[in-house]
Order: sequence, then C-alpha cells, then structure tokens
Amino acid sequence: MAIDTEAGQAAPLVVVQTAGSEDTITVEVAGDIDISTSSRLRTELFELLADAPGVAVIDMTGVGFCDSSGLSVLVQLNRHCAEAGVDLILAPSKVLYRALELTGLLPTLKVAGA
Repeated sequence: MAIDTEAGQAAPLVVVQTAGSEDTITVEVAGDIDISTSSRLRTELFELLADAPGVAVIDMTGVGFCDSSGLSVLVQLNRHCAEAGVDLILAPSKVLYRALELTGLLPTLKVAGA
C-alpha cells in the first residue's frame, strides 16, 4: 500500500465517470488500489461500463499504487469488455504502467501510448 508521507495514510480510491458520448465513455480512477479497495474498484467499473458504448477509456494516471488484486480487476474488466464488444483502453500512471510491464500484462491490455 502506498503511503502519503505527509498524512501517513494511503491515498483514497476515487472512481468517477468524467465524460460520455454515443461512442465513448471515460472513467477516471485515482488513489491507491490494493486488497482493501480492489473489490470496490471492480464493482464501480463494472457498473459504469454495464451499458458502455463501443469504447471505454479508463484514465488511471492518478493511481499511485496498484497491487496484484488491482491488476486482477483490470484483467477481469478486459475480458468482460472483450466479450461485450467494448474496446477497453487504459491510460495508466507511471507506477501502474511499470506494474503492467513487470507482470507481463502489457501485451494483454490495450494501453494508451504503448
């Protein structure tokens, strides 16, 4: 879990839809994703993308930490979107990009700018 050294606490998880059109939905995710927040992340992302159009962009540039439970959520979401015909695009933070790279998930997930 990433610790905010000034406050001594993990950054709270925030999931919010920031844009939507006929073709695309954009969801912003910020904070820390770990075993205590990954279940909520999964629930909120699946709810927001339940009726997603052709493209779903998940802006995760505000994520400061992501453990294996968070990566698992992204893999599940990717599978769900593929089955529903939704093109899922992730915009990861540097920390999340590195986690995806180290775990070998970059080829599996569609990452903006990769």
